[in-house]
Amino acid sequence: MGYNPEMRPALQSVLLFYLVMLIPSYELVLDLIWGDKYYARMMHVSGVISIYLLVLSLAITPITLLIKRWPWGIAFSRWLLPRRRYIGLGSFYYACLHLIHYLREINDIENVFYEAFDFELAIGWFALLILALLAITSNNASVRRLKAKWKQLHQLVYLGTALIFAHWMLFDFFPDQALSWLAAVIAIKSIHFGVRVYRKTP
Repeated sequence: MGYNPEMRPALQSVLLFYLVMLIPSYELVLDLIWGDKYYARMMHVSGVISIYLLVLSLAITPITLLIKRWPWGIAFSRWLLPRRRYIGLGSFYYACLHLIHYLREINDIENVFYEAFDFELAIGWFALLILALLAITSNNASVRRLKAKWKQLHQLVYLGTALIFAHWMLFDFFPDQALSWLAAVIAIKSIHFGVRVYRKTP
């Protein structure tokens, strides 16, 4: 039987989709209230989840291009593609939690300002600004207003992703995990490019 989203109303709920993405953040939010967790762990968890969701959002287009050749893939693609925007917003949410934990730990705006000039932190700030810009324009009103420029603007996600991975690797004493996910991003983009070239070939 083919995939039929209308047979599963829960899967159509945007609110439920967001709630599922929020579940891993309960510990991060509680720590902002109680402050009883290890700071480095909170930074790692918030940063890594943000990256996982970002990579997932980048993977959606190649996935849909691959599965559209099957009847069930067309219906699933129609369900999945709109979720790409939601997942990107989820990535920004965890990046914001990452920033809030950092600001709470430093607790000195002057130190935050001067530390922002350190290269490994500066690229993190630039990446966050890019994610913020993409999050602000991730709505139908922005798509209508920017038209063709909207797609060009959202190509910045690749620059933001590169900066995020550089930020991660510069702070990680054992960057194996960062390198593995960076390789995954490169593979995703290669598949995306390969599928598009194949589809254009007569």
